Amino acid sequence: MSSFSLKMIALITMAIDHTGAVLFPEEMAFRLIGRMSFPIYCFLLAEGFFYTSSRFRYLFRLLLLALVSEPVFDLAFFDTLWYPGHQNVFWTLSMGLAAMWVLEKMQESPAIGMILAAAFALLAELCNTDYGAFGVVLILIFSVCRSRRGTGVGAFALVNSGYALLLNPLQAAAVLSAVPIGLYNGKRGIRLPKLLFYAFYPVHLLLLFLIREALTVS
Repeated sequence: MSSFSLKMIALITMAIDHTGAVLFPEEMAFRLIGRMSFPIYCFLLAEGFFYTSSRFRYLFRLLLLALVSEPVFDLAFFDTLWYPGHQNVFWTLSMGLAAMWVLEKMQESPAIGMILAAAFALLAELCNTDYGAFGVVLILIFSVCRSRRGTGVGAFALVNSGYALLLNPLQAAAVLSAVPIGLYNGKRGIRLPKLLFYAFYPVHLLLLFLIREALTVS
């Protein structure tokens, strides 16, 4: 399974998840299917980190998308242009990338690298980003275990189960994402402009918000 296939699975399951959250909040089936999306994005981020020609530009793109998406995210989920209590998932992905970067830079001082990476996880939690510290930890798992995918998938399943048990039972369904991740063949697959994948997040949230508003008016 190529990275393109993984991206499509993540994109489709994310759209299903958000459709349920915005339009059908009582229908848990949408949210259960959607649990597959985030772990795949974490895995793809870890892969992309090692393939990108510029970590700085990669981080900049994620931060820019997080900033652009925040008003739309807040409209879709909290019906306001600014909601400080929760931040969109691209802030989490940005902090995960930063955590991978400091671990790489501090290879000669791994203890300091781990402390700095943990600081980014704590920052995600304090800022109430989507998935918070748990999300940054998943990214680090896939990064550290990149050459041992079976170990990475096993560690993900274990950490995900703990998160589901302690904080969010719906997250147990995310373990299904281990199947496509395990089938990844290391190939890129079909190439489409990155902008299409990046733009999908704010655009589909805006469309869902507009649909909900139209249904409310009618």
